[in-house]
This record gives sequence, structure tokens and C-alpha cells, in this order.
Amino acid sequence: MIHSLYVSAVRAAHLDPYRFRHRMLVAAAALVAIAALLPSGVSAIAATSTERASAEPPSQTFEASELATMPLLEREEVTMDVRPPIIFPVGDYAVASGFGLRAAACDACSTDHRGVDWTLGYGTPIKAMADGIVSEVGTPGGIAGTLGHWMTIDHIIDGQRVTSLYAHMVPGSNPHRAGDEVRVGDVIGQIGTSGVTTAPHLHFELHLDGIQVNPLPWLRAMGAAG
Repeated sequence: MIHSLYVSAVRAAHLDPYRFRHRMLVAAAALVAIAALLPSGVSAIAATSTERASAEPPSQTFEASELATMPLLEREEVTMDVRPPIIFPVGDYAVASGFGLRAAACDACSTDHRGVDWTLGYGTPIKAMADGIVSEVGTPGGIAGTLGHWMTIDHIIDGQRVTSLYAHMVPGSNPHRAGDEVRVGDVIGQIGTSGVTTAPHLHFELHLDGIQVNPLPWLRAMGAAG
């Protein structure tokens, strides 16, 4: 801007001395106005910066020892409890005694075996075959006395009423009572020798709408997990 005023003033000096003096006065006035504005402008900028700095929260610094002792952010952990709908109560092992007619293993043993036997170690956990409600809990004596400590669970599977029976359990290993709700895979007892047995084993039965069936083909047809 000052350069332009200077060029104009030189040209005016040659053409018209009066106009030259007028333009010089205008230039001088402009310089005075600019000089008057500069200090206030700088002050305003400085004031704005000061106000902004005071409005912003002070930055925090931490020593290394403080950082080491600061607790980590707590995260909510979600546990997904995904279970298969049906399982083998002690795993898909070979059975020691199958379903149906057989030679009696002892004087008190049956020849018409209405379930399957898995012979595993004493105290092996027994798990609920599927979700259901405990319907009966029995002990040695009465009609089912040969079963020792036993229990039954009622299930609804594909719209059908299914009852599973678990026998010869270790006394006191079953924590449930009739009416308790159980989930597939819940431990419901341990393999024992209560009742009429020749070795520790689980006697397992299945009743479909009140009719006893061979548990093995049914479990495999239903895709039971081992």
C-alpha cells in the first residue's frame, strides 16, 4: 500500500504540485492510523491468548512411579456359556453291558438289562444328559433297591417327554432333590458301587414317553456330544 502511495505521489508531483501535497497528507494520515492500530491489535491478540490459556484446564504430568501404580481400566467380562443340547453322561465310551438280554453277571443281576452300563473309575463324575427337572431321587431299598443310589431327570426334547435314569452312584454324591432344575453337563453324582454291582459303573436308562429304549442308538441319532 505504501509503495503504491509513493508511486502515485511521484507521478502527481510532476503533473500537479497541489495534488502532490494532498496525496502526501493522505499518506501521512494513513501511516498515523496504522501506527495507532498496531499496539491495540497486539494487545487484543495477547489478551485473547491469555483468556484462552486461563480457560483451558492445566495439563497434568505424572512421574513414572505414579504411572506404574495407577489402576488399569476395568473391563466388563462376558462369559458365553455355550453347551451342546445333549451329551453322553460319562462320555461316548464302549459299554460294559449293553441293552437287552444277557447272561447274569451275578446271582442278583438281571438277565433282561433295561439300560447300558459304563464301567469307569470309582468317583468318575456323572453329568446330566440334557436340560431338565429332577423327578425322583432314590436310595437302596424298595422296588428299585438293586439300583443303589439313583435319580431320574425329566426332559422335553423335540417336543417329546424323555426321562433319563442314573444308578449305582456314590452315596452322598448327588446334590439334587426332586424338583431341582439341572442343565446339560451339570455334575449330578459320581460313579459308585451302591446297589447290586460287581464293579464301579453307571447304569443308564432312557424312557421315551414311558417306554424304555436302548440309549446308545438314540443318543447317537440325536447327535449327543461325547
